[in-house]
Amino acid sequence: MRDAVGGAWVYGMVMVFTLLFSAFLALALTYARAYRLKNEMTAIIEKYQGITIDDSLSGLGSVSIINNYLKNNGHDTKGHCPEGSYGVTDLDSEALELTNSSKKYRYCISYEKNTFKNCTYIFKIRVFYDFNLPLLGRVRKFNVNGQTNELNIAYMNGKLLPC
Repeated sequence: MRDAVGGAWVYGMVMVFTLLFSAFLALALTYARAYRLKNEMTAIIEKYQGITIDDSLSGLGSVSIINNYLKNNGHDTKGHCPEGSYGVTDLDSEALELTNSSKKYRYCISYEKNTFKNCTYIFKIRVFYDFNLPLLGRVRKFNVNGQTNELNIAYMNGKLLPC
């Protein structure tokens, strides 16, 4: 009888550690995906020198390219943006709106003038992601924040930012 109870206890411990390892692996993969999205968004903003919109001369703007990238990668998580930033609620449009605390957004973008160098701007990005486990569902939502390198010429909503 003692061997049967001991075997069941060991079997239970193996199952618990297997579940913990699976949860850790799922968290690492989800976080890596969120960082990949954030890095691609910063690269797009740097390439287009800020937040540009569609026009007939240059073609697609950075907002449309970011939205298409997020749609193609299955990004569907929303969260709250900090006050004073711009957010996107719908990935099918390129409308950036000034955020308010009662709405949820797909991602947030803000900019600030670099205080150490004149005429350079830094764009800050926030992407939201859920940590889901198959049996437990959504365990936690987290933010992934990032920023671009300094941009000498920068646009926000298609308008050149002042120097």
